[in-house]
Amino acid sequence: MVQPPIRRAALELGNRLVEAGVLDDVEEVFHLRLDELEAFAEIRPPKEAAIAEVRSLVARRKRKRQSFANKPMIDPRLLALSSTRGDGVLLSGTSGSPGVAQGPAKIVHDVSEFGNLRAGDILVAPVTNPAWTPLFQRAVAVVVDTGGSASHAAIVAREYGIPAVMGTITGTKDLEDGQWIQVDGSRGFVLRAEEPK
Repeated sequence: MVQPPIRRAALELGNRLVEAGVLDDVEEVFHLRLDELEAFAEIRPPKEAAIAEVRSLVARRKRKRQSFANKPMIDPRLLALSSTRGDGVLLSGTSGSPGVAQGPAKIVHDVSEFGNLRAGDILVAPVTNPAWTPLFQRAVAVVVDTGGSASHAAIVAREYGIPAVMGTITGTKDLEDGQWIQVDGSRGFVLRAEEPK
């Protein structure tokens, strides 16, 4: 694979730019295109105006990237399969991890709400990424608006052995926080459940 050597070379370049005072963090190099790095490398020593321009560019791209966090890159409705909803079925999606579990739904929109999920809750999210992985230790099941069997949430749910339903499209909107639900990860259904007395 060519990707690891390119990444190592980019990180080395990022390290040199940090040492030169151009970047604050090595990984900021990934906010620059190759042609921009090549043009900057020809300015020796780096001029203050060029440094300010690079810093401004990196800051803009960082903000833009952060604005895309936890947002699907394609409209999930394009991937939805039409399915017949049976009695008691609240949502249907794709099986992400087999099994059945029930508990209260805990809707978590982003990292600022991670502390709201308690042990025994069912994690309901718009999308997940590696930063969400610790939540899977507490959840008894997972319901995600986007994704399929190869998405982050499905893979991690299978690793933890908890049921997951992917691609519900409207799970975070249709389910209520604290609502008791049953997740049937084998069939890809989210059903009504009664809270134990």
